[in-house]
Amino acid sequence: MARELPTSDLAAMVRAQTTVDHPGNDDVAAHLAMVRDMRDREAIRDLAVLYTRAVDDYDLEALLDMFTADGVFERRGKAATGRDALRAAYTEAMRANRSMVHTPDSHVVQLLPGRRAIGWAAGHAELVMDSRTVLAAFRYEDEYRCADGRWLFARRSLTFKYALPADRLVDGLGCAERMRWPGGRATAADYPESLPTWAEFHS
Repeated sequence: MARELPTSDLAAMVRAQTTVDHPGNDDVAAHLAMVRDMRDREAIRDLAVLYTRAVDDYDLEALLDMFTADGVFERRGKAATGRDALRAAYTEAMRANRSMVHTPDSHVVQLLPGRRAIGWAAGHAELVMDSRTVLAAFRYEDEYRCADGRWLFARRSLTFKYALPADRLVDGLGCAERMRWPGGRATAADYPESLPTWAEFHS
């Protein structure tokens, strides 16, 4: 059974993120709490942007320092847990690409009790693999934890809408099998076809 993603209930997350309760002008403690929340969200958003910088710069040490000691990176259902496994997973991914550009498009962060948070991020990437350039659209489902005053990734789960050679983008986007890494067989993309909402809408 697939693990439920932190932000699977989109409607609930929309309500949580768009409902605003303004405290009274004389409620200093509540205003200070709001400022702390804003600083926490901004730190988490910075973490996600700096992650793309570390990946594109091949700065493995900076990248690993962004995870908790028991942090998890999951790529299309395959998880690496802990510092040694994370190092191996990112090293393998970096060696597969001669050059990379990851561009974050959007990022939503929801704070939770206990100095925890969840988030959803989306972006695009250009990946140079040997002599082929692959274009990709991806999502991250994140879990964050604040440790010793620093916000870190507790878990990053990566999925793809497509990963296509640049010269196959036009004809490939309309197919279900949009995962076409050079040298491999074409396979189905991770979303949206796998989502219950997509299946219900198209039934």
